[in-house]
Amino acid sequence: MEFEDLLELARDSYLEQFATFVDKQRTLSEKGAIELKLEVPEEGGFYRNYYCADYATDGEMLELQSEEEVTFDTIEVTLGDMDMVISRLVWDDITIKAGDKAVSGDDFSEWFETWFDPEETTFDPDTRFSACIHSLRVDEAGVSVDFGTAPITALADLLMRFESLGCRSLSVS
Repeated sequence: MEFEDLLELARDSYLEQFATFVDKQRTLSEKGAIELKLEVPEEGGFYRNYYCADYATDGEMLELQSEEEVTFDTIEVTLGDMDMVISRLVWDDITIKAGDKAVSGDDFSEWFETWFDPEETTFDPDTRFSACIHSLRVDEAGVSVDFGTAPITALADLLMRFESLGCRSLSVS
């Protein structure tokens, strides 16, 4: 199976589960917010202290607990001058580690602005979901991302960002 096909399967699996989760929450409570963006305390470790809850109702934040995971044998992919080893793709829990370069939060500022969209500059009231990531955590070895309802392009842009930083070796899990 091609890498692009795996990405599509991982995202589609998550989105199906997410839509079912949201529909269930809507039947349980008439009031609620889908994909509620929040500023959270610093100790949560989220980039710039931003987090997007899957669903919020009556002051409670509810998160989808994914039950399905796309399984596959570890694959190796090359992007430009960067070699990647992909061992796991769970759309709301992807960790990308740079094997040869330290990274910092500043390296991902523009990517975060685009794909989390904290000011909601791309908000479209006519769409069901935001097409944004739900969280980003950064340490010197890499990032952990809940890609939420973001398109595959968000992950592709992130991988290209690593490549533009001079990373030549990545692990994706």
